[in-house]
Amino acid sequence: MGRFLGRLFIVAIALLLVRCTAVETNSIASKEDIPEAKYRKFVVYIENLDDNERPQAEQIVVSTLQTAGLSAVSAPDYFKDRGKLNEQQKARLVQKDFDAVLYLTVVEKGVFEEIVPDVTHQGDVLVYTKQLIPGFGATFATDIGTTLYDLKPDGSVYKQMFGLKTQVDIQDTKSAKNVWTSVTAASGEVHVTNISILFTQASNQIVSKMREDHAI
Repeated sequence: MGRFLGRLFIVAIALLLVRCTAVETNSIASKEDIPEAKYRKFVVYIENLDDNERPQAEQIVVSTLQTAGLSAVSAPDYFKDRGKLNEQQKARLVQKDFDAVLYLTVVEKGVFEEIVPDVTHQGDVLVYTKQLIPGFGATFATDIGTTLYDLKPDGSVYKQMFGLKTQVDIQDTKSAKNVWTSVTAASGEVHVTNISILFTQASNQIVSKMREDHAI
């Protein structure tokens, strides 16, 4: 029984240490400028992202919009067979074929450290302490997984996170007004997260927020 409880405590601490992808979106909608019929056809531009990462990100955003029942295409796919067009020609085509332009700009992308709450270390041993109710708490210790974390001299424990912050602007093609803006922050632990996962999580929440704000 003692060994079983020990294993149970170790599993409990492991679950407490692991955090799934976290995503948060804040938005501002210009409701008076959004048409009653809302937006159904989008062309997608992704900006400030490396050329080797952008096609996959565009596909994720486009697919998320399509899954939501909308018509969507990335700008490179839309223009690639149309020869060399100037900006005025592109604007006329977009106005003709789409209700709105979705500009997604990568504001920040990279690795950062985040403190693990309620966890300290004693040498190579992680110690989890939680106050369950005022005046009463519980403490568990385990030596699992310390290589996944940064153990600081003051006893604190940090983990490496991969983060993505994006800004999305929706422009009405008829009025050329920006009618909806959002900022989304997504992050997850480095050893279980990549750019595709973060773009997928962020895109899902962005589209959900667009629907909540009656833009789609």
